[in-house]
Amino acid sequence: MVKALSGSLSFVAATLLGACGSGAGKLAAPAPIASTTAIVGANLWDGTGHPMVSNAVTLVEGDRILCAGAMGECTIPAGARIIDAQGQFLIPGLIDSHVHLLFLTNGSAGEELALDLRDLLAQGVTTVRDMGTDPAALLARVNAIQTAPRVYVMQLVAGRRFFFNGFHPTQTARGTVYRQPPAMAMQALGWRPVVYARGDNADSVVAAARAAGAMGIKLYAQLDSGSVRELAAAAHRAGMPVWGHAWVQPTSVLEQATAGQDGVVHAAGLAGELFTVEERDTLIRDGDLQSATARVATGESAHDPRILAVLDTLASRGTMFEPTLDATRHSVAYYDSRRRHIPSIQEDYVRAASAFGMEVTREAVRHGVGISAGSDHVAFGPVRDRPSLLGELQLLVDSIALTPTAALLAATRDAARAIGGDPSRRIGTIEPGHLADLVLLSKNPLENIRNLESVEWVMRGGRLWRPGQLRSGIALR
Repeated sequence: MVKALSGSLSFVAATLLGACGSGAGKLAAPAPIASTTAIVGANLWDGTGHPMVSNAVTLVEGDRILCAGAMGECTIPAGARIIDAQGQFLIPGLIDSHVHLLFLTNGSAGEELALDLRDLLAQGVTTVRDMGTDPAALLARVNAIQTAPRVYVMQLVAGRRFFFNGFHPTQTARGTVYRQPPAMAMQALGWRPVVYARGDNADSVVAAARAAGAMGIKLYAQLDSGSVRELAAAAHRAGMPVWGHAWVQPTSVLEQATAGQDGVVHAAGLAGELFTVEERDTLIRDGDLQSATARVATGESAHDPRILAVLDTLASRGTMFEPTLDATRHSVAYYDSRRRHIPSIQEDYVRAASAFGMEVTREAVRHGVGISAGSDHVAFGPVRDRPSLLGELQLLVDSIALTPTAALLAATRDAARAIGGDPSRRIGTIEPGHLADLVLLSKNPLENIRNLESVEWVMRGGRLWRPGQLRSGIALR
């Protein structure tokens, strides 16, 4: 058999060589690959706030949107690649503005990271913002993975007490536990928080963050209001956005907003408004913040006039808000699933944070605060236990009473604004000149937000995949 096959191949090769030598029967040159792709017939929701357009045409040239509109508004070039999307729904690629991807423990920065990124893409998430990491280390790993969402990275900055508060005892139900400074736990994950003390050179901190690949600054903990103001001003001088935890111990959300921050994360953090600055300044040990929040955060206290005043300030200044509700929901579900109940500060905090955070987010929407959909997703542990963007959007619709359209804007146009900088001008909407990040759905997400699960294909920068290709790994071959 092998000999016969070898002979056949020799015959074919000789025939082809002979044909080429005689000038007869030359092989035709392959047709050029079309440079333009036309997606025709879809119901187009472009994320700009305009109504959905039926029977639309969207043209993609390379990695950019060339044209998008009703049939007849966009002329399809001769020879364009045609994608028939009749009756389906085309939306901008989704943006999760709060994830954590780098976990060195148990190898999550290796194959687990690649799997997580492909799964995010399969869900229609074409862009993420990492809010806690080592920027250079994460970006080096992501750049080696061809099939992934766009990843933008923020540099964590915290005050000296976050790094040097010393080993100290904490009383728990199981006895006395000695804890290390929180920064050491982060560093063990592979993250790289940067220390800042009042009077340090804020411009140098920002320059180092940019050199490491960060596109913005995230303020984390143990920073007074003066430090927040200095860092925010330095970042803005460099054209970089500044976000922070709500609150940044001891700086409250109100102080963060008036210091010039662009956004705050975690609805539960607004419990800090219920303490004086002197009281907040005493919460320096691990677990102090959780205990304090558990004491004061309730569904009723979320309507406290001090909190409502802060929400009005956020709205008037355009400071955005990322509630991360799905993360607390997953934490509550974890404690609900435990067979043996052992009381803990962490459980008290999680349950208080969940109820309080829901009410705070409802008030934020009523007061006109801009919402960005960040899930606090982690690329670590069982997939079923990870917060997700779809879970966050479902909560915004089902529990906060946003319309599906408003929730989608929080994960497209408004999430792009939250990321800020150059990305805010290139992603989040389907407009000429924007990056061709698209998702095609078989069901209408404006009727039911759960229809975001009906992904037919996802496109990032003009390159198209189907979910099965991404999850199976075929997309890598």
